[in-house]
Amino acid sequence: MTMTAARQFPWSPEAELLIWCARTCVTEELRAQICARVQEPLDWGLILDLAAYHGVLPLLYRSLSTSCPALVPAEILTKLRQKTQACALLNRSLAQELGRLCDAFAADHVPVVPIKGATLALSAYGDLALRDFSDLDLLIPESAIGAAQAVLYAQGYERKDPSTDPAEAEHEEGPYHVFVKKRSLFRVDLQWIMAHQHFAFHMDRPEFWAHRSPVMLGNSTVHALAPEELLILLCVHGSKHAWELLKWVCDVAEVLRSHPGLDWERIFSHAEAWRCQRLVYIGLALAQRVLDAPIPEAVRARYSADADIRMFSERMPASLLASPRNGISEEQAAAFYFMLKDTWWERWRFGLVLCRDGASVVANPPSWFSQGRGLARLSHLVRPCQQAVRNLVPSSIRGALNRWVEHGG
Repeated sequence: MTMTAARQFPWSPEAELLIWCARTCVTEELRAQICARVQEPLDWGLILDLAAYHGVLPLLYRSLSTSCPALVPAEILTKLRQKTQACALLNRSLAQELGRLCDAFAADHVPVVPIKGATLALSAYGDLALRDFSDLDLLIPESAIGAAQAVLYAQGYERKDPSTDPAEAEHEEGPYHVFVKKRSLFRVDLQWIMAHQHFAFHMDRPEFWAHRSPVMLGNSTVHALAPEELLILLCVHGSKHAWELLKWVCDVAEVLRSHPGLDWERIFSHAEAWRCQRLVYIGLALAQRVLDAPIPEAVRARYSADADIRMFSERMPASLLASPRNGISEEQAAAFYFMLKDTWWERWRFGLVLCRDGASVVANPPSWFSQGRGLARLSHLVRPCQQAVRNLVPSSIRGALNRWVEHGG
């Protein structure tokens, strides 16, 4: 998509400037557009707030400071520089801690793969300071949970109890474990599954462990995900949150920019086997439409005819649209997951889960949710069956039925 291409749901002027700046590669054409836009009347307070919320302050500062520093209000550029410097200091500190932790895991023979964060900043953005992050996400085998916890305890970490922090408890997601280091800002998430309400994606897969790439963290070498598996993970992660933040689109775009020789056959083979092919499609479509990420024509052909992918790529990230109500919010994510299941069978099995759980999307479907009426009719059929099952079927069999509905076995 060119910068002047029309969108069905346009960005606000401030959001469009942010999008133009949220990339490591700014073309001369784009640089000229940035220079022209900053001379127009803009709400710079809103731009700073959007950049902070979407996690792209470092990219905004770099693009503005290299493209047109004299045209940006001085106090705005100063604030951006200060925030970017603070972010860089935190990132360096987190990267050093990650190197120490990886050494400690290796010494105790506990497998671990850093995901996102420092390794993503270095491998995709080429600069530790350009990718906003605040914690350390570590992929571990589910069977190694106890051993991984022991390593963290030995390094001065303690298990975070979400019940002590109501805000944290409200956003606690999935079965993975969160640890904080005493008297520090360091937080570690041990993960083997990516989970959200009505969403689960297993990451403890042989392919993640078989394909890894070395990344230098100072004097330490850590083994991060290979770019093919990383791309899939980033697409799934962004989809899990209905692509609420621009930085998640940036992650996909920068992996595509920094790794032009991706093994697409491997990517789509994995995505099909893991039942997340259309989640990968939407990640690719967003990276290309929003941030002009380079995608081979043969790859674009795989998703360009998909009407749902086209529709969703116009509506996210919702908070950057001129009319955010036209977007797709994370609160509507269940309908988004439903629409992007890979097959009709998976879609309606998931529909049974939503009906069983009384998900809000069943009673109040978003306007863009084309399957809303069908799901409501399914709910009317399911409710009397649910009552009969509760009355007549033993709890052990009900549990087996629930597992079959949720996981297909």
